[in-house]
Amino acid sequence: MWFWLGAILVVVAVFIIPAFYVVPQWEKAAVIRFGSIEKIVGTGLHVRIPLVDSLLRVDIRTQTIDLMGQQAITKDNIRVIIDAVVFMQIENPEKLILTIQDYRNAVSKYAQSAIRNIIGYYDLDALLEHREEVALRLKEEIDLLVKDWGIDITRAGLQDISLPADMKRAFAVQAEAERESRATQIMANAELLASVKLKQAAENMTDPNAMQLRILSTINDISKDQSNTIILALPLETLRSAGISGVAAMASIQNKNYPKKVE
Repeated sequence: MWFWLGAILVVVAVFIIPAFYVVPQWEKAAVIRFGSIEKIVGTGLHVRIPLVDSLLRVDIRTQTIDLMGQQAITKDNIRVIIDAVVFMQIENPEKLILTIQDYRNAVSKYAQSAIRNIIGYYDLDALLEHREEVALRLKEEIDLLVKDWGIDITRAGLQDISLPADMKRAFAVQAEAERESRATQIMANAELLASVKLKQAAENMTDPNAMQLRILSTINDISKDQSNTIILALPLETLRSAGISGVAAMASIQNKNYPKKVE
């Protein structure tokens, strides 16, 4: 009796329990029978033939491949260091199993070659300005190859574009020169605008009434400080423009600001 009980337990352990397997939601499983793919199964509890069927699991979640420190040369012969990332997802597990062995390494190697080729089409200024365009071209070029492996490149991006130390110093000098040039242009434009305004003011001062108002305003401003004696040397043309009424007005301002002494 114990013999048969033990035999039953052995049969259960060897044939019954291994016949059942579970595939998680983030995987696909290929059932291999006599060296060929029998079927691809998805999420859930499944049954296989023990000692005949084997399983090959494929993760269908999005995977990332980091391309760090990739050196490339731009169209204008400047060496740059690129940090990029590629996002991919398995679309066809059967095609992946049959066409490629180490797919992650293969995608990484091809992406490194593709990024060097793409950088060579851009000069440095265009590369810094069109990063999204470069990333899109990288995605399309990798996707063109790996779609035959059952892989979809969902996205590619440039994380960083670095320059050698000597190039950084050169660009810093160039940026400083450009800032100084812009500052000089702004000052020149401001002086030009001021000269235009001064010319307009001089033309307005040819009117005798405007000249009188300007003289009166100036004298009123400077005569508030009684600690100093102020002498105005006005040209004869200015006095003629001011006229008798203007001179009298100046005298009245002087008398008003200096009150008479009471004895």
